[in-house]
Amino acid sequence: MTTRRSELPPEPLAVTIDLWFTLLAFSRSGPRVYERSRRTAWVEPLVAGGLPVRIAERAVRAMEEWASEREGAGRSVSLVAQAGELARLTRIRPDPGRVGHSIAFAIASANLRWHPGIHRTLAKLRRRGLKIGVVSNILYEPPEAARGLLRRLGGPGFFDAIVISSDGPDAKPSPAILRRAARALGVPPGRLLHIGDSPADLLAAHRAGVAFVRFTGRPHTPPPVVPVRFPRVRYPAVSSWLELADRFDEVWVAAAAARDRAIRRAHSARARPGPPTGPQATARSSRRSSRPRGRRTGTRRARRPRG
Repeated sequence: MTTRRSELPPEPLAVTIDLWFTLLAFSRSGPRVYERSRRTAWVEPLVAGGLPVRIAERAVRAMEEWASEREGAGRSVSLVAQAGELARLTRIRPDPGRVGHSIAFAIASANLRWHPGIHRTLAKLRRRGLKIGVVSNILYEPPEAARGLLRRLGGPGFFDAIVISSDGPDAKPSPAILRRAARALGVPPGRLLHIGDSPADLLAAHRAGVAFVRFTGRPHTPPPVVPVRFPRVRYPAVSSWLELADRFDEVWVAAAAARDRAIRRAHSARARPGPPTGPQATARSSRRSSRPRGRRTGTRRARRPRG
């Protein structure tokens, strides 16, 4: 079945891309090494303040769980807030500036690289006249380090906008961060395509009315931290950047169609009448309760078959 030209969605004006594991790839041992260095940056000042190492490590893990739960609910958590949570847990407040400097050094030393095919794909999108932005949750890292990493790998001016959760109160899966990116790029959300690998990316795009493509080039995607209800809409997926470059028009049409289905379902759900409320509902329930009940018998009513 062919799609008529008049039925095709308007061309996209911009593309936003998630940072971790979508734009950038670690070596096999990279995440584990980096997370150990990042956690050490918090543990060391706690130990210097008099805590045993095991208790300090336990406190840092508790702080990270607290921060990731808040991020999973769509709220940004700065290093200052994380230092405050550690002070609440241990009565020792690490200096977030010093910790951020150590984490920035760990990022610069990490074995990071672009995903294969990313430069060819972005060059093709540029030739189409699309603006390109980065939208990322920055939870445990200082925002300056993430921007410096992008400049180091892509050069200045490589992206038209870099929007990270540390810049505002919201983080993915909140739709506000994608709407902020659309404003920074000067495009309406309906002409924006977001590419990401995580459930938070999918939910943020779904709630913002933005077309979404799932990047599956990452070997393992962690489950969401907080329980969420996923939309019953199937968004398209690509396994590599080269696949996106070769199938961009097809992928955009599928992503825009999925977005439109999600919007229609949301409108129909809001328009669907709920249970009656107010005085009429009260009178109806009182009439129902005043009806005489029949005497119970020993026979059961047959259940209606499902189908």
